[in-house]
Amino acid sequence: MTFLLRFVVILAVLLPAFAAKAQDWPTRTVKLVVPYAAGGIADRLGRLLASELTASLGQQFVVENRAGNAGVAASAQVAGSAPDGYTLLIAGSGPHVSAPITNPNVTYDPLTDFTHIAMVGGDGYVFVVNLPLGVPSVAELVRLAKAKPVTTSSPGAGSLGHLLVEQFNRKAGITLEHVPYRGASDIMSALLGDHISTAMQAVSSVSAQVRAGKLKAIGVTGTERHPAFNDVPTFAEAGYPDVRGSTWFWLAAPKGLPPAIAAKLAAETRRIMALPKIKENFAATQLLSADMDPATLHRFIADELAFFRPLAKEVGPIVP
Repeated sequence: MTFLLRFVVILAVLLPAFAAKAQDWPTRTVKLVVPYAAGGIADRLGRLLASELTASLGQQFVVENRAGNAGVAASAQVAGSAPDGYTLLIAGSGPHVSAPITNPNVTYDPLTDFTHIAMVGGDGYVFVVNLPLGVPSVAELVRLAKAKPVTTSSPGAGSLGHLLVEQFNRKAGITLEHVPYRGASDIMSALLGDHISTAMQAVSSVSAQVRAGKLKAIGVTGTERHPAFNDVPTFAEAGYPDVRGSTWFWLAAPKGLPPAIAAKLAAETRRIMALPKIKENFAATQLLSADMDPATLHRFIADELAFFRPLAKEVGPIVP
């Protein structure tokens, strides 16, 4: 028997065994890594998904928060884990889009080092100004920023929010001075205390203050107006169509995840995210939803990287 024939015979014997093993998955606890601290959007989405997968697949899906380095550290650890279906990741726009193109210390490739499974959810960005600044619109902000210095902030240096600010600066011909803070709560304190005047923030983190009249929302970065701010124009409507982007989170695994496990996870995740109770939860918490199969999700990530990479090169390397 030739080597090639022996190889084919061995493959014919092993493949059904591998397929059966994948179909039996999961047979023990599955770890779902959230690369941020508890309480944030990624954590909320991860716990919601873990609870539903536990109920539908008959094994415990346990969330493990691994905060650090803006999600990069946990993503790198998951990328190096065994592709057996027992270590999953809530990946996102921060560690998988903005970080790889701005931070030279990122060791993984967001497209080739992970198995992309299904979209989970997202949050829009809104540009807010504090009341002392007295600016009612994007156009008025641009006029003011051309006349005097104006400070701004975002979820962190090198974050998607930071890139959106830099895109706005370039397209509007202004220089909003970026002041980095540790997180949304620190930015909120700085805005309300008039230590900074403006910020590019996730909708869910500022909507309460906007509704209470403590901050003014002047532009959203989605391609359409955000449900939470129907009266706030998009940046495209304000004349800046390239200032666009939302922060998204999706389910991922290390590269090489058996196709049968990936398909099973994708089908279950998409079914869960389409449930009426989940849709109601998203509407109540102002989160965004999008149904994407693995191929569509992969293209989405590639498109986001391609869109923001030229801007990241202009901004230069950023190490948080």
